[in-house]
Amino acid sequence: MTSYDPEQVEFINPEDIPDLGFDDEPCVDNEPRIDIEPATEEEIRLWWTARYDRSTIKPIDIPLTAPWGLPVSSKDLEKLKAGFRTRSMDDKWDLLVEDPDDKGNISLHILRNWEYAELFILYIVSNKDSGGAVIQDITWEGNWNGYRCEAEQAQKEAIILCRLFLKCEFETVPLYPSSVMWNPEAYKKLEV
Repeated sequence: MTSYDPEQVEFINPEDIPDLGFDDEPCVDNEPRIDIEPATEEEIRLWWTARYDRSTIKPIDIPLTAPWGLPVSSKDLEKLKAGFRTRSMDDKWDLLVEDPDDKGNISLHILRNWEYAELFILYIVSNKDSGGAVIQDITWEGNWNGYRCEAEQAQKEAIILCRLFLKCEFETVPLYPSSVMWNPEAYKKLEV
């Protein structure tokens, strides 16, 4: 432990501090802004749902799409339909559900919540006979900070995130270790 020696501390004379051109007015950032209407209860409720709103999301810059055909149980389909909206910045991911089309098919948008940037979209087609569904296609970001992965890596990462946040099982897919996420060997640096 170091000791504190007051004789070695150098204090700055306030007269030696240069004028930076700031006003001497006190900061008023803590005062409420009167030009912003408070959110209604309905707006707050909608915000906390895991509903995808195209107007608030940065879309995929370079979309790459591949067929998948992954069967989904009825139990997992319900979890995918529920989606996930983070309640803490520590979660880092949102899995938002786009409203179903006229046939009941949905899209699950997986995005980084700080940037609100989409990285994966799962196109889920319902199977009314079995009560389950099929993930028909996956779209993923083709330029993620200068790197690109193939469809197989995108599928693995989407599965890991759905298992982590939605507790999906995907019985036909092996369990992947967390080291599969952002596996450097699975990404290729893009030419500038």
